[in-house]
Amino acid sequence: MAATEIDLATWPRRDTLALFRRFQKPQYSVTARVDVTRVMIRRADEPGFPDYLACVHAIGTALHAVPELACRIRGDRVVRHDRMRLSPTMQFADGRLGFAYLDWLPDLRAFAAEAQQVLERTRLQGELEPGIDGDDGVAFLSCQPWLDFTAFDNPVLDADDSIPRVCWGRYTAEPAGRWSIAVALQVHHGLLDGVHVAAFFRELQAALTRV
Repeated sequence: MAATEIDLATWPRRDTLALFRRFQKPQYSVTARVDVTRVMIRRADEPGFPDYLACVHAIGTALHAVPELACRIRGDRVVRHDRMRLSPTMQFADGRLGFAYLDWLPDLRAFAAEAQQVLERTRLQGELEPGIDGDDGVAFLSCQPWLDFTAFDNPVLDADDSIPRVCWGRYTAEPAGRWSIAVALQVHHGLLDGVHVAAFFRELQAALTRV
């Protein structure tokens, strides 16, 4: 993974970033429903199909499809990563919260095989490793399988916290045999507008349809 510094002198979003850096909380969250019927079909037809990791992979696909989601604020600089690690929350055996760090790979099967090993190793280690003080080439993910929520918000470290957060909820039955989930994307308004958020959801739906 590599991060390239953006030339702010010629960057079209320079004034937009300056505006939203004046706000106490420039991060905002958008929740929308996406269709996961294909995921549910494969889960029913294929024993052992990793539906959770299929959703994680689709989210990673969408995150990497929108270049603005790879941008990060670093003091007076802005950088763009060429690849992000995915950091889903997890629960240790004693109920504590934990975080895993997964290398996103374009191929679902290869990604799932590697991710399962990382998740198991992280469970055995039992260390929190929140990742908020390390490399910012990451996206924070969280699954709420108990809830079909209509909105979701996340804590942020400070006003310049520009790491995207994605949360998704419970599989929910829809008419005509369809299934859907709620997905929330939280971003920094200095880096992304509504058009970029819409692009993420469009790419996510396309990835979930290709599963």
